[in-house]
Amino acid sequence: MTALKLFYRYPACSIVSHIALEEAGLPFEARRVDFQNADDMAEVKKFNPKGAVPTLVADGKGLSENVAICSYIDSLAPQAKLFPADPFTRAQCVSFLAWGASTVHINFRMSFRPERFTSDAAQVEAVRAQGRTNFWKNLETIDEILQKQDWVIGNAFTIADGYALRFWDWGRITKHPVEDLKAFTKHKDRMIARPAVKRVLEREDSPLVAKV
Repeated sequence: MTALKLFYRYPACSIVSHIALEEAGLPFEARRVDFQNADDMAEVKKFNPKGAVPTLVADGKGLSENVAICSYIDSLAPQAKLFPADPFTRAQCVSFLAWGASTVHINFRMSFRPERFTSDAAQVEAVRAQGRTNFWKNLETIDEILQKQDWVIGNAFTIADGYALRFWDWGRITKHPVEDLKAFTKHKDRMIARPAVKRVLEREDSPLVAKV
């Protein structure tokens, strides 16, 4: 059995890999990271020189980026069906993950951390505004997809739905009117109802689930 440890942080995109591990039913250690804690960062950098989450440690070797981590988890537990079996539909799932990482995530970051995108203090608010506009358009696109089907890819849960859940939550955090996206909000509720997802949300102390 492969020994697995996931470095994660709320509200980071590491929830995608976190959900993948829970949905796969694999035993793993979940390690919350505080980016302000030097010891935490030193530990992460042992396995990921980028010092970022998610970082998965498998038998002492580090792996980063949700697309790669989820693909690896799928190879360990194919019965969990994190990715569709059909080759083309699987590629669509990978495409959504790639779009999420390269476009949606970046637009959110522009709105949430605009100072990382410009060295000109006078441009910070313009960058933030553009990021907010772009990110909202991305959320609307996901809502349009979910108006036609219950899940992001086809008619069943895939790990793409984990990324969608994080995007909805980021919309809430940045005070976008995500509740107005009716199909997307119903999808959020379907995700929270999944036992594996609920376990992740509770472990991460997410406000999407009630404290017990």
